[in-house]
Amino acid sequence: KGSELVEKFRVKVGEGIAGHVASCGESVIVNDCSCNKRFAQRFDNETGFVSKAIICVPLKAKGKITGVLEAINPIGRKAFDSSDLDLFQTFADQASIAVENAKLHGEIIKQEKARQELKIAREIQQNFLPDLSGGRFGIDLAALNFPAREVSGDFYDALLFNDTQIGILIADVSGKGVPAALFMVNAITHYRFLAPKFQSPAALLDALNNTLAQNTTRGMFMTALYLIIDVASKTLVYSSAGHHPILRRTSEGEILELENTGGVPLGLMEDVSYSEKKVLLRSGDCLFLYTDGITEARSKAGTEYGMSGLRTCIGHKHSSAAAYADALLKDLEAFTQGADQHDDMTALVAGMP
Repeated sequence: KGSELVEKFRVKVGEGIAGHVASCGESVIVNDCSCNKRFAQRFDNETGFVSKAIICVPLKAKGKITGVLEAINPIGRKAFDSSDLDLFQTFADQASIAVENAKLHGEIIKQEKARQELKIAREIQQNFLPDLSGGRFGIDLAALNFPAREVSGDFYDALLFNDTQIGILIADVSGKGVPAALFMVNAITHYRFLAPKFQSPAALLDALNNTLAQNTTRGMFMTALYLIIDVASKTLVYSSAGHHPILRRTSEGEILELENTGGVPLGLMEDVSYSEKKVLLRSGDCLFLYTDGITEARSKAGTEYGMSGLRTCIGHKHSSAAAYADALLKDLEAFTQGADQHDDMTALVAGMP
């Protein structure tokens, strides 16, 4: 049984009859081992076995030598002949196919296991994102999040601090895939711990940046936009860490780009000071937060969706934040027409009551 086989010797390429065949790729019959200069006596010396005749053929797959098959001392006769070689080579060819199929099967199993693990990782990551439905935040919220791979470096969050104040974060981690997703989990965990301690968006970004810079693998960073909305006073205070500006659709349908506060991405260096802006909102205003995967989405011809595409899409009035998010998704799908997604895509819509 295969499970009972024990490795006893390792043969170097070029050593002995088997090593020679592995090196040259040609079949060999040796009917007098004692007179053959390539015969490696050490194996008989260590086992006490007496090798008299050897037949050895290469195992090949896709033109490459993957191993050898060797038989020693024919039963009932002293020597191997050409018919033995033909039969042995046929058997070796079949064995090569079986070995390659087993390797391929093993790789398929590994890939499937990896896919399942990434699927679970995706589900875990999605569970970090808040459920924005139900109106529990006091304003109308909706979001979309589509990773370019199984897991994403984009994320958003919403925290209700009291009856009137809500904190909203959107962020875009550098890179894609598993490294970006791990950074995302680290960042959102620290953010949720720090956010309730700061009434100022700029102060929160100061603290979060220092924490990430101290605990981040070199080269990883993220852009972020953090805002606090007071529903009662209809005020918006926001701060940016190198992220795209907020788009505001007024109740009259005008699309405004809010002044960017500047600021470097989070995690690059400690002791960075961030600034903030304050804006008075009105009932019916909608705020649009997004990552560059939205504006840089490409058509099959290579054209980018761009700010013009986003502005045109949100220029059409809809009844709710969810309707705006759904319209944006459908517009992106129509624009890209199945073209490969090269970056994570995330957007969040906040509508004032």
